[in-house]
Amino acid sequence: MMRSKHLALMALTVPFASEAQHTIKHYNILWAAYHNTIHLDSKWSIVSDAQVRTIDWADQWLLYAARTGLSYSGKNNFSYTAGFALFRNSQYYGKKLFFKNEWRPWEAVANTLKAGKLFVLLQRLRLEERFLQQVQNNVPVNIYQFICRFRYKFEWQYRLDKTITFSASNEIFVNPGYLNSTNFFDQNRTFAGFNIALNSHSTLQNQYIKIFQW
Repeated sequence: MMRSKHLALMALTVPFASEAQHTIKHYNILWAAYHNTIHLDSKWSIVSDAQVRTIDWADQWLLYAARTGLSYSGKNNFSYTAGFALFRNSQYYGKKLFFKNEWRPWEAVANTLKAGKLFVLLQRLRLEERFLQQVQNNVPVNIYQFICRFRYKFEWQYRLDKTITFSASNEIFVNPGYLNSTNFFDQNRTFAGFNIALNSHSTLQNQYIKIFQW
């Protein structure tokens, strides 16, 4: 049994578009994450991550989350994963803070293509079944809204030396249940950063992310 893990520290600038007024607001977000992979054998592995995100660097909570899944490595560099996640999304009412649950089963298929020893191209399609807790009179209630969401990610990696890899990617999120409305587009994320291998099992990742979100 082998383990691999990495820590990620990401600084984000998020333009948020208000549909009613067509205005754009920008937020700076600090995003810290821990990723862990346990290889059960040559085909099967358990993948997990935990995240914390704050707004205006560390001034306000945005969310914290935990996610895990079982992954199978198939032929032609394809992998298939299914799992479950819990996101705790913050909401402020004046100075009052409370968290709303988001239960999220998910499934994904990914393909990795190596071009020589230095280049890696990664594609991933993920389906998420999101159950979002609702709020009434500024109190979370036991009522959930269901939203199905697709995510497609394309990532390019270039190895600079034995320990440092540069990566750049883009991921788009859409809600197929809102095909004929402006809610069809959920968000787009553009990533760029460096992965630094600390040892054979651990990697430190530092990224900048630009998010455009309704």
